[in-house]
Amino acid sequence: MAGLVLVCVAVVFLWDWNWFRGLVEARASTAIGREVQIGRLEVHLGRVTRVVLHDVRVTNPTGFMLSAAAFLVMPTLTVDVAAETYLRTRKLSLPLVQANAPVISMLQMTDGANNWTITPQARPAGGAAASDLAIGDVVINDGKARLEAPLTGTDIAISITTGDSTPRSITIDASGSYARRPITAHVVGGALLSLRDAAPYPIEAELATGDTKLSLKATLQDPLALAGADIDLSIAGQDMGALSSLTGMPIPKTPPYRLAGKLDFGDRQIKFSNIVGLVGSTDLAGTLAVDPKPARPVLNGNMISKSVDMQDLGGFVGSTPGRTTTPGQTKEQVAQVRRAEASTQLLPNTPIEVPHLRAADVHITYRAEHIIGRNVPFDSLEAKLDIEDGHIHLEPARVAVGGGHVTATIDLNPDGDTLVSSLDAKIEHVDIGRILKSSGLGSGRGVIDGTIKLMGSGDSLAAIVGHGDGRLSLNMSRAGDVNALLLDLSGLQLGRAILSALGIPDKEMLRCMIVDAPMRHGVAATTRLVIDTTDHLITGGARADFVREVMEMHLRTDAKHFTVGSLSTPIRIAGPFKDLSVGPDVRELGARGGAAVGLGVLFPPAALLPTIEFGVGETSPCHAPR
Repeated sequence: MAGLVLVCVAVVFLWDWNWFRGLVEARASTAIGREVQIGRLEVHLGRVTRVVLHDVRVTNPTGFMLSAAAFLVMPTLTVDVAAETYLRTRKLSLPLVQANAPVISMLQMTDGANNWTITPQARPAGGAAASDLAIGDVVINDGKARLEAPLTGTDIAISITTGDSTPRSITIDASGSYARRPITAHVVGGALLSLRDAAPYPIEAELATGDTKLSLKATLQDPLALAGADIDLSIAGQDMGALSSLTGMPIPKTPPYRLAGKLDFGDRQIKFSNIVGLVGSTDLAGTLAVDPKPARPVLNGNMISKSVDMQDLGGFVGSTPGRTTTPGQTKEQVAQVRRAEASTQLLPNTPIEVPHLRAADVHITYRAEHIIGRNVPFDSLEAKLDIEDGHIHLEPARVAVGGGHVTATIDLNPDGDTLVSSLDAKIEHVDIGRILKSSGLGSGRGVIDGTIKLMGSGDSLAAIVGHGDGRLSLNMSRAGDVNALLLDLSGLQLGRAILSALGIPDKEMLRCMIVDAPMRHGVAATTRLVIDTTDHLITGGARADFVREVMEMHLRTDAKHFTVGSLSTPIRIAGPFKDLSVGPDVRELGARGGAAVGLGVLFPPAALLPTIEFGVGETSPCHAPR
């Protein structure tokens, strides 16, 4: 008996819990598939037994670079175990898990391998199942982490701590760079292991990178699976194009924007729904969804605007978006718009980045119910955009003009760093009056039909059109009228021009119009330009050079009947696309004017002869065989 007592005393005084350190290390290593090292093990027995692990170290995966810091280093980890509960139910309950000054080093190598992916091993026979584990309070004191991922240009320092409130919250602050752009974040979440409960988990976060600011307020029903989320997300910035590097999606430049909506995770997608907001002066609403799993993420969307300013969409074709009056712009953005407006170049020459287009597949439909702009004759817009492996297909792209519309199919297919492109557009029943009014040229009635075809290649819109081949064909065969001032300008009908300038109605019926202009290597030249009215025939020619962005057009009006007071001199419209000048051919007008003065000196009535036209007859060449 005395010997048994001596043995018990010896055990009490000589027992060292470190004898079990190897067993604990082995079980932990097996559980997470990563070697776990413990410097010292300390146990305090009781109904709630306290286990203290000193100098805990979790190594990197096998084969990871030897010079890298260990994945986790922690001076002490304290775990309370409800021993009585375990003995009674065989279920493991941990009322407290406390990590003191943990340091986590998350690293990615240049081949994409990382040390943060944990692959839990199969549960050994007799081991506790996850459903048998209950964790109470989790405390993190002065936690630090570092995330380095060179493939995404990420280097972020993170601090993690839990508060003293009840329930205990967790606060995460981060700063560094993501996608090689500066980034800061502040996140406040509920008690970490209220995650074990069925109760919703609250979280609030604010993130900023450059001028882009994002905030969210969420309640997660199943936070570990990111499911059942009710997340209010708002995002604002100076240029939505800055999101490209953050999201991996091909997003064009935009004016300042702000958007808000609901963010959710489900069906393997990240969904941003109930979107409302503004991009420049354009309102925007709809839904976007991203499937991140394929080799190229897939973005699907359905967006709508009640009112769109076409200038806000300039980034889609490589031009500077917005106006100088667009709200919220920085001084630099306003200066960029002014430089673009002052530039003599009309077609954007910003290179289209083909590798960027291949980063994701995009399928978006867009509809605008109203188009803003005094000089824009269009009423509404709808388009369906598909991008697959960098191949851009827009069909249909449709704008409405009164009762008519222009429908286009646009295709841009990558070939190296260039895009092989085609445009096939159909013009149907477009109201000429809307076009004349919006351009400030007067008024009229009638409809235009026609086609536009273009094929070209290049790395920008300017290069594609500048190398393009195609054809423009327009005709107006339905009865209409056009403001006499337009005819007067082309024929210098002096008396009638004065009447028109005074606002006295004087309209002429338009019988037909034909414009046919083939295009070769970026130069379009008319083979036919005829406008036939009840009293006049307008003919002429035009040449547009899309490489130099200059145009020259000549129009001449011939009366079909005797006309007094007419100087039928061709007018010339010429100059850069953005600064065309309109006027008569001064040399021809001067010669005819001089003849009139000379005749007037000798015999005043003869001065009328140069202004008398004997007509070209009633037959219109519009309907002549082509």
